[in-house]
Amino acid sequence: MADEPTVAIVGASARAAAFSVLRAGGQVVAADLFADADLARSCRATRVADYPKGLVTWLKTTECDGWLYTGALENHPDLVDRMAAVRPLWGNAGEVLRAVRDPLVMQGVLRGARLAFPETIKATSNISLDGQWLAKTCRGSSGSGVCETNEDENNEDTTGVGYRQCHIEGTPGSAVFIGSANGSKLLGVTRQLVGEPWTGAAKFQYCGSVGPWNLTDDFEQQIGSLGEVLVDAFRLRGLFGVDFVFDGEQVWTVELNPRYTAAVEIVEHATGVVAMQQHLEACSGKAEAKPQLCHDQPVVGKAILFGERKATVSEKFTHWALQNGMLADVPTANTQLEPGQPVLTAFASAAKCDAVVAQLQRKLTEVRQRLFQGT
Repeated sequence: MADEPTVAIVGASARAAAFSVLRAGGQVVAADLFADADLARSCRATRVADYPKGLVTWLKTTECDGWLYTGALENHPDLVDRMAAVRPLWGNAGEVLRAVRDPLVMQGVLRGARLAFPETIKATSNISLDGQWLAKTCRGSSGSGVCETNEDENNEDTTGVGYRQCHIEGTPGSAVFIGSANGSKLLGVTRQLVGEPWTGAAKFQYCGSVGPWNLTDDFEQQIGSLGEVLVDAFRLRGLFGVDFVFDGEQVWTVELNPRYTAAVEIVEHATGVVAMQQHLEACSGKAEAKPQLCHDQPVVGKAILFGERKATVSEKFTHWALQNGMLADVPTANTQLEPGQPVLTAFASAAKCDAVVAQLQRKLTEVRQRLFQGT
């Protein structure tokens, strides 16, 4: 970035997007739920107690050239619009969010383009269900609020936006795109780690990514067509991610996240692309969207550790984690951890996917021992 803008980044966790902006040469101020130790030593980071409503006040009192959001503020389009009235938004505004986060709208658009989308109905629909179905909510993120269901259960959530979606068997993945006035550019594709017991994640909870996922010609064509349809239909701008399931033949879109996603970081590390620079250029109308995929890259992965029980983070643990080099989202000393809460993220790199996953398992085992057993 030639002019080194100051970018405000907000969301549940700002660290990955913040580091991308720093790699692009920009300056960062951040506000999220954690203000983790590695983020705080790299930029001015604020832990917002009244989340997400408190982000409006924070932005009003923060000097920046513009701002962008990470997960899961896409579920709060009215809040995004209020914040966009305070400082320039580099990303997708509320009108886009309301459309892309509605699975029934997404279903209509993709099926109309002859692309695969699992049959989806409102939770209140009086329709007989055959096969395996999942109960979901439009307000969730990273697999939260997802559970198995059957026709005898009432799965409508308290916000009234619950729905049911036919369960698709296959390999979960995520495609990372840049949307601009010129169309869609595919930056890369990763495999998702979902519900892995060795991370402590719940059954349908996102817990990591491994990539790049090298594509066959047909697979790449399906992914590329998907990006073009979505940008054309919703006028997406900047980074966005599409979570999908690949059944061996078809790419089934499951969810669209119109922002810097968890998979972007892996694509960046694997390919060397600086995604946030392309995001800001696309949002300002400068980017050219030409298909660009690199092959034969090293495999990079990350995995999130979730707490197994209550614990207090020691100064010794925080110091060790910060010095490790392959750990991120490091909690500050004296942080009180709750069961099921994300603790930190581990990274690994190897020639093959299986080797990366094995490394991640070993790293999380060591972290767990140091954190929960005091060794």
